[in-house]
Amino acid sequence: MRITQTMMARMFVGALRRQTQAMIVQQERIATQKRINRPSDDPAGAGRVLSGRAALAGLEKYASGIQQGKSRLEFNEETLKLIGDLVQQARRTAEEKSAGGVSAEERALAARSVREIADQVLQLANARWNGEYVFGGDRKDIAPFVRDEDGNVVYRGEGGAFLVPLPGGGRVAVDADGRNYFQNETAGGVNLFDALRDLVAGLENPDTAEGTSQIRAVIEPLERAEVQLRNKRAEAAPQAYRLQATEEHLTRVRAAVQAAVGRDEDADVAQAIVELKNLEVAYESTLAAASRILQPSLVDFLR
Repeated sequence: MRITQTMMARMFVGALRRQTQAMIVQQERIATQKRINRPSDDPAGAGRVLSGRAALAGLEKYASGIQQGKSRLEFNEETLKLIGDLVQQARRTAEEKSAGGVSAEERALAARSVREIADQVLQLANARWNGEYVFGGDRKDIAPFVRDEDGNVVYRGEGGAFLVPLPGGGRVAVDADGRNYFQNETAGGVNLFDALRDLVAGLENPDTAEGTSQIRAVIEPLERAEVQLRNKRAEAAPQAYRLQATEEHLTRVRAAVQAAVGRDEDADVAQAIVELKNLEVAYESTLAAASRILQPSLVDFLR
């Protein structure tokens, strides 16, 4: 079969087009640093990349929830520690003012101090985190504790817990029922608000002997309230450890998935540059060969 000028020209044009397309691919890889820029670049690899990204999105969701859970536990710890310090201060006041030789003026001053403590405890019991009341159970939109006209603190919240979902269907439940912290009478605990109210009443009682009896009567409940708060704080320790351990595991898994996605998706930039240079040399060689072989020239043919 006779090889004509037209056939050779078409052969060179086809070669130049393929080399141009290959150079464009390498240039795009260098610019994006990605081996796969569209599904057609590697359908199987693109599928693995999409699956990996979906897995990463799921891991990020769990990681975000765990961060929220850790922050919630830290907030609870700080709040309960502050309340515990206030209760300790109130107990020490009761111990000091129940002794003999305390004047009415001293008790009146102590009563004002304990009333302030009671107000601070109520304020902390109505603490909010991320715009939601911490100790209101499943009712997060209203203050869980309110003081009525008689000075009694009542609970308006509900039962419930702050739930932190974990991979595999597990979860960590942080108790959010304020009654279990401050009004645990049904479980043999102490109503902290009542103890503080009674302490104020004893300090303000004009009958010194009767007031002394009232003050002494609240010392033991306040001690138990301190223990009650410490026990609730202790409940958070294993929960915090579980969240921390799960977070570290997720970090390792996420790194492994990211590495797998990178192996499929990321380009070897140095290799792409070498390949681009080789393609440029081949392109120039093809042009040189075409200019020598074709008569008329390839440019004339294209015209």
